[in-house]
Amino acid sequence: MKIVKALLIIAYCLFDFSDRGLANSRDKAVAEFNKEEGFKLSPIAIKHLEIKFQTLAGTGPWKIPTSALVRIKSSTGTYRRYDDWITLVVVKVLKQEETIATIESVDLQANDEIAIQGVTFLRMTEADLNSDTIDACTQ
Repeated sequence: MKIVKALLIIAYCLFDFSDRGLANSRDKAVAEFNKEEGFKLSPIAIKHLEIKFQTLAGTGPWKIPTSALVRIKSSTGTYRRYDDWITLVVVKVLKQEETIATIESVDLQANDEIAIQGVTFLRMTEADLNSDTIDACTQ
C-alpha cells in the first residue's frame, strides 16, 4: 500500500500543474533536478513519503541501519543529502548484520545526512528522473 501511495504522490507531484491552475509549482515533490547534483525534494514530499535522515558522526567507518543501503547490480550505495541535494553515493560494506551495516566511502564525511527511511521511494524517484520519459516534468 505504501508503494502505491508513493507512486501516486510522485506521479502527481513530478508534473507541474501550475499552468493548468491545479497546483502551485512549489508544491511539486521534486523541487529541482540535474544530473550532476541529484535532486531536491520539497518538504511536503519528504513528510508525505516519510523519508528520514540520519547525520553521520565522526569519521568513517560508520554504523548505519541496513534500511539505508541500496543495491544496484553489483554495487551498494546510500542516499546522501547535502545542502538539500539528494544523490546516491557508492559505499563499501565492511560488515553487515541483520539491522546494522558498517560502511565506508570516500564520498561521505562527518555531518553528511543519509536516508534511513523511505529509501525505496528515493530510488524510484531517481530512476524516474534519470529516464528519458520525464523530460517535461522538471522544467
